[in-house]
Amino acid sequence: MITYFTFEPEYFNNNGDQGNLEVLLHYLEAAGKKVKRTQSLKEASFALIGDGSVAVMEHFSKQLGSMRKEIKKRFDAGLPTLIVGSAYEFFANDLGLAASASTRRSGFVTTADGYFGYRNSDSTLPDVFVKEAFIATKLFGPLLAKNPRLLEVQLKALGAELREDQLVASWIEAIRQKSD
Repeated sequence: MITYFTFEPEYFNNNGDQGNLEVLLHYLEAAGKKVKRTQSLKEASFALIGDGSVAVMEHFSKQLGSMRKEIKKRFDAGLPTLIVGSAYEFFANDLGLAASASTRRSGFVTTADGYFGYRNSDSTLPDVFVKEAFIATKLFGPLLAKNPRLLEVQLKALGAELREDQLVASWIEAIRQKSD
């Protein structure tokens, strides 16, 4: 049984970040895997913490702070995890990263590693930071839907394979080209 944890999905979904979970669950179920939500980050096979507004981050700061030790463990072990936007900034020090403010950059980007997504950030953190199956990113929305390589990393770590058909691949390519 694959378990997944998503922290306060109704609040940590600024730009459709919970869509990452929908994409992942779709492919896991298509691979015949049984999945179930858990309320425990520690017991989760996969964890998602999406982007939240400044007010949401302030409101949930104690709960987020209580997760630091487990996030660090997940990072050290390279466990399937996706942390987005403000949550990435919140946990950056736990990942060994130091962020500072810079000029805000907003728009669709393709990183040097070929990852694609929408960035709206004034942080100097890397756009996408990957350690095995642990991913932290400043790119919002359904990142896994737009980046099959990242989706494949997550699926493989969860014991499944990415079986992407040609139609889906063409949709991803069309989205990338329209956003350039």
